[in-house]
Amino acid sequence: MSQSFWQDRRAYAIATVAAIGGASFGYDTGIGGGVIALSSFQHSFYGTNLTTPKKAELSSNIVSILFGGAFFGSLFVPVADRLGRKYSLVVATLLFLFGAFLQIGQTSNIDYVYAGRAVAGLGIGMISNLSPIYISETAPKHIRGRLTGLFQMLLVIGGLLAYFITYGCSVHMPTTSTVQWRLPLGFQAVPGFFLLVGLFLIPESPRWLASAGRTEEARATLAYIRAKDIHDSDVVVEFAEIEAQLAEEKAAGEGLTLRELLKPANLKRLAAAYAVSIGLIFCGHTSILYYGPTIFQTVGYDNQNSALLATGIFTVIKVVCTPICLWIGIDRYGRRAGMLWGSAAQAAVLYILGALCYKWPTGGKNPDGPGPQNRAMAAMLYLFVIAYSFSWGPIAWIYISEIFSARTRQIGVATAIALTWLANYAISKSTPLALVDIKAGWWIVLASFNAGLFALVWFLPETRGKSLEEMDILFGSATAEVRENNIWAALKHEQTEKDEMDRSKSSFIEV
Repeated sequence: MSQSFWQDRRAYAIATVAAIGGASFGYDTGIGGGVIALSSFQHSFYGTNLTTPKKAELSSNIVSILFGGAFFGSLFVPVADRLGRKYSLVVATLLFLFGAFLQIGQTSNIDYVYAGRAVAGLGIGMISNLSPIYISETAPKHIRGRLTGLFQMLLVIGGLLAYFITYGCSVHMPTTSTVQWRLPLGFQAVPGFFLLVGLFLIPESPRWLASAGRTEEARATLAYIRAKDIHDSDVVVEFAEIEAQLAEEKAAGEGLTLRELLKPANLKRLAAAYAVSIGLIFCGHTSILYYGPTIFQTVGYDNQNSALLATGIFTVIKVVCTPICLWIGIDRYGRRAGMLWGSAAQAAVLYILGALCYKWPTGGKNPDGPGPQNRAMAAMLYLFVIAYSFSWGPIAWIYISEIFSARTRQIGVATAIALTWLANYAISKSTPLALVDIKAGWWIVLASFNAGLFALVWFLPETRGKSLEEMDILFGSATAEVRENNIWAALKHEQTEKDEMDRSKSSFIEV
């Protein structure tokens, strides 16, 4: 084990616990499309009366209701500011668990499933906001990308579990049993339980503690996470940066105001976060994720089990590629470069997929099974997810959570994540209809959107290797000279306090 990893061991452990929220997120968003495809689920609520239009409506509702709840959950900013990151995550997890159990509480009334999806969505929305913030506020700057990206890695693992548990139930359980769909829906409570237990084993964010005026607790927590003495020079300098930023914000006035939020520097941050949020959802991945079995059926894999298996392979690729990106790329090559090449690669493969779908509009499947054209379409979907897993998948969450100042972080991240859920809702409602109405044209639309993303990302600043406090300088809300003076003032104040403490100890000993 390298010395660097051992030094950062607590940061890795803390980030891993918080990232379990990503597994809950990934499982719950990934399970909807697969469960809907199960015959037992359809029979439980509709018998033999489920027409194609009604099935499309059911599919859209199951997926999109979760997003409606998540949209409102992500905006619970006052809760997070009052309770802190850790205990707000506890509240979010309890909501999620209640929603999970509600979804399997009744086997003939679809309203229970809808209500459970909405409540679980509230929890997921809060988790999607708080987990990346918590990780970014506790991570050392040299591995912040890797640690914050753990949220995405656990998210795709959650999606993998969703697909293969659904696939296993589809193959090995009778279609006449409600257990076939209740087991995969109920399993979402498992990562939620582990998250709930783990949250009681990790500390509060030192940056939130400092902003709440709990200075000594914040300093001690930062030293604990860094596995260093409270007077270690690295801890002292990092905490001085935190205090300098808070001092500047306090000088600007008590509490965040709309006027401060609309200053040019903060507007640039909001614009960057909102652009990345929209890009994350409309780049095409979300359409494939939520309606994978249906999409693979449209390209020639029209057997239920083969479509589920093809979708599972799609998710396996994400699980393999995401950790490689986090371990060797994210903190070496940067955020901007990753999003640039990702946009270009995604656009290219989606244009090719669109062309193939125009050539074979019904998949062109052979009587003996999927032919070369079907495998080529599936290959484009797999190449797309490789590009996504090395770029937008992990980077978007990292970028959104790290660019805001202490005072604007909660509202900035909350509104950006709320925007992703709003976009999720839009894409979940439009994808089934687009696949029916415009067919191959949908892939051309998504490819063109990625081409536009390339141009947009070109103007975003690079954040790799910078502390959260240095983002103020990067986005222009503070100058390097002013920040340096404030850091020195914070260091001088801390040294004065230390000297006074040493004199008090000496006096006590003499007495």
